[in-house]
Amino acid sequence: MRRLAEDGALRTIDLAFARLLRERLRADEATALAGALAMRAIALGHSGFALAQADALLDALDARADLPDAEAWALALAASPVATVDPEAPDGALLCVRDGRVALRRYARYEQRLAAQLRARAANIDIDIDIERSDEDAARDALDRLFSKTPLPTTTSPTTSSSAPSTPHEDIDRQALAAAMALRRRLLLLTGGPGTGKTTTVARLLATRIAVAHASGDASPRIALAAPTGRAAVRLADAIDAVVRADLEGGRLDADVAGAIPRSAQTLHRLLGWRPDSVAFRHSAARTLPFDLIVVDEASMVDLPLMAKLVDAVAPRATLVLIGDPDQLPAVEAGDVLGALCAAGGDGRTLPPADAAFASRALGVARAALEAPHAHDDAPLFGCRVHLLHGWRQAGAAGLRALTEAVQRGDDEAALALLEREDDPALRRRHGDGAALAAWLRETALPAFAAVRDAEDPASALRAAERMRLLTAVRRGPFGAEVWNAWCANELGAREANFHGRLIAIAENSPRHGLYNGDVGVLWRDDRNGGLAAWFLSDGRWRGWRPGQLPAHASAFATTVHKAQGSEFDAVALLLPGADSRALSRELLYTALTRARRQAWLWADPTAVRRALARRTQRDSGLLARLRAPPSASETRPARTPASETPPAT
Repeated sequence: MRRLAEDGALRTIDLAFARLLRERLRADEATALAGALAMRAIALGHSGFALAQADALLDALDARADLPDAEAWALALAASPVATVDPEAPDGALLCVRDGRVALRRYARYEQRLAAQLRARAANIDIDIDIERSDEDAARDALDRLFSKTPLPTTTSPTTSSSAPSTPHEDIDRQALAAAMALRRRLLLLTGGPGTGKTTTVARLLATRIAVAHASGDASPRIALAAPTGRAAVRLADAIDAVVRADLEGGRLDADVAGAIPRSAQTLHRLLGWRPDSVAFRHSAARTLPFDLIVVDEASMVDLPLMAKLVDAVAPRATLVLIGDPDQLPAVEAGDVLGALCAAGGDGRTLPPADAAFASRALGVARAALEAPHAHDDAPLFGCRVHLLHGWRQAGAAGLRALTEAVQRGDDEAALALLEREDDPALRRRHGDGAALAAWLRETALPAFAAVRDAEDPASALRAAERMRLLTAVRRGPFGAEVWNAWCANELGAREANFHGRLIAIAENSPRHGLYNGDVGVLWRDDRNGGLAAWFLSDGRWRGWRPGQLPAHASAFATTVHKAQGSEFDAVALLLPGADSRALSRELLYTALTRARRQAWLWADPTAVRRALARRTQRDSGLLARLRAPPSASETRPARTPASETPPAT
């Protein structure tokens, strides 16, 4: 452990935890080392680590050390009073060891409780919906009205290859299928690539649910819309509002149904009731959220602790809809939750027999087009996932769409060939020294940022900011966001840290301000007094603060790809570091490209592109194994609270 400390692989907090285990709790050296590495793994995005693969964890830290033999290490942990197999056991253990994997007990408990609750939710099928009942007639009518007037697109998405043979399940309207399954299932994973219509599907899913309730003489369901960041929440609300307006104009929607669809969304922290200086939220299993249907967009960004607390707070009879693209980067913090849920839900193209029979009647399609040809014993959430296949976005940017497909496949030859084409203005790849990079950004990115500065008002400035964003793989270093934000400020004529036209992004949640991590605003000079104010669109209205009043924030001309998740821009310029950077991955490149609506320009050496496509983002997680494992006696299961006992809206 001393060598790892000297190499900087272990942080002060990791070493302090090991010292606590060793000196206060009398753990042996091997157990203390396991504790330090489990703590360090959390900071790398893992929820724990496998003893047999501890070397891989050290590789990620560029460190070397003589580690105990995996079997002997496991035996030492099994004999230690600070380690337990069951994270719910009533003892004072701080580590959990299961199947050769070590995790902090708190994170093992998150995984175990989340797995138990998701399995229970997946099994909680609404048997009240019967095809012979009037509410099923209402469901059929609503689905037919909302979806039959919308033709399938002729383009393909990154999740569907145009050369792949068509199969029956690809020819049905999968958006309508998702809306139908939300009537039956208490958990729905709605997945798909960029532009596959996920938010359109959600808007019509909500309309279907409301129409069925009205037809049955019931009140409109209480609905909440949420996302991990403020910007993603705004995009979700705006997209749903646009769909509702279009469906009203197109005669697909009645005014009373449209009026019951929410047009605002909030961050998950605000939904759950964030409390300062506490890891607990106001809402939990003891005080569930007062909603019948909860929609969460950009689910790939939700980390393990937050997802566990969200699911814990959803009433057992409520429906939870998680929307996301499993090929994007996982959350910055621990876990790849959406990836595990998708693996547990199957490929999202077929359904179990009972679900297929229900959907067949609701949609008027052949059951054989929906039903799985074989059992999915390794998919405990099978039937809860619907994967959208057809692409709607980027119809006018075929090259960008093709590049995204190639990146998703990991096809470096095809990707580089597309980037080298000179006849497609939507794609460019350049590389050179620092001076060449600065000249390239003056040509590609700087005019858009100058348009922000020169806009008529803050609202116009933030609309202009949607046209271009400079994306980076890292925050620091010569290709980092911090360096190029400073460069942008200098090029725009800034003489001080705060200046007119500066784009800023909030870096921490602040309910007091109504601002949350990821919210983007602009500094704007008041012509009357010359003072600067930071303007944000918060809860549908514009609010301004003096810069000194703001929570932690940073410039946002350039941002990391991770921070850009949940946002879209007309064009992105992506700066990739050298090929030896550990930040490079296929998921990073895919996430960056899918932020662009029309154009994507890369500053990258071809070797860096190849290295990125060859490397997959790997997260060590025990969630999928716990989802697939038989329920243990000590698992916490959601109480079967009747719908009438769901707390009232506040």
